[in-house]
Amino acid sequence: MDIHSLFRILLNFQNAIHSGSVTISVGEDSFTLTREDVIMDIHDPEKMRKLMAVISPLMGSEEDDTEEKKKMINSMKLYAEDLASQGKTVIIKYRGDEIMRMGAKANSLLMRTLGMRHIEIKYKLNTFRMMKGFM
Repeated sequence: MDIHSLFRILLNFQNAIHSGSVTISVGEDSFTLTREDVIMDIHDPEKMRKLMAVISPLMGSEEDDTEEKKKMINSMKLYAEDLASQGKTVIIKYRGDEIMRMGAKANSLLMRTLGMRHIEIKYKLNTFRMMKGFM
C-alpha cells in the first residue's frame, strides 16, 4: 500500500466522525482529527522525522530518505486537491503557530499562481524552521 492510498483511507475514516474530535499526542506533538479538519501541531520535527522513517518501510516504501522527501513534496498538490474535493482541510502548526493549510479552507494567490491551488503558507519563517528539522 502506498502513502496516497493510506491517505484516502484516512479521509474516508474521517467521515465516520459525526461530532467531537480525536486527539493523539506524543510528547508535545499532537494530531487532532475532526469531521472537517486535521490539525497537526509539531513541536519536535526531528522526532517526527524519525517516526516517518520507521513508518515508511511499513508502507512499502523502499526509496532512500531524499527520494521519499521529493516524492512527498511533489504529492502535496495531489493531496490538497483530494482534501478540497471532500471539503476537508489539513492545518499544520509548528509549536502552536499555524504555518500551512491544505485543502478546502486554504486560499493563497501566490501558491495559485505557482499552480498549487488549495495550499496556503501562513508564516514562512516558521515553515522553513520546521522543514529544516525534517531535512
